[in-house]
Amino acid sequence: MRLVSALLLFLSLFLVGCGESRSTDTSSAVFSSLEGKQAFLERYVNFRRSYEELAFHIFFSDGGGGMAPGPSEWDVRVFATVREEELGEWISGLKPVETADTSWVAKIPGGPENVNSFEWFGESGRIVGIDRSGRRVLYRNWAF
Repeated sequence: MRLVSALLLFLSLFLVGCGESRSTDTSSAVFSSLEGKQAFLERYVNFRRSYEELAFHIFFSDGGGGMAPGPSEWDVRVFATVREEELGEWISGLKPVETADTSWVAKIPGGPENVNSFEWFGESGRIVGIDRSGRRVLYRNWAF
């Protein structure tokens, strides 16, 4: 009887860890609508925003692979046009940075070629550029 109980406990713990893997390497170019892009992006970020235009490249490696939890790696890159009143939400809690490595912007489909009009803010693992006059945002969050 104890063996059956132990086996059932093990099986239930194993099944709790199982689930669909969230691993992806996806560009927004595969989506035909703004709504589709936004819905996909929101699976990988913990914020909700309104977008007039949206482009991204998301790499996410689910360390657990849908099984037992494990370390994950990600690199979320976003280029968006947003409402003017939402610009501050993108940089809330971040500190201004003098210079930023912007080589990652080229990986976003339709990303801007010139980023001189952007003000940069950041912290470890996150950098955000704001172009106030164009209401444009460049966002990157990563962990490796």
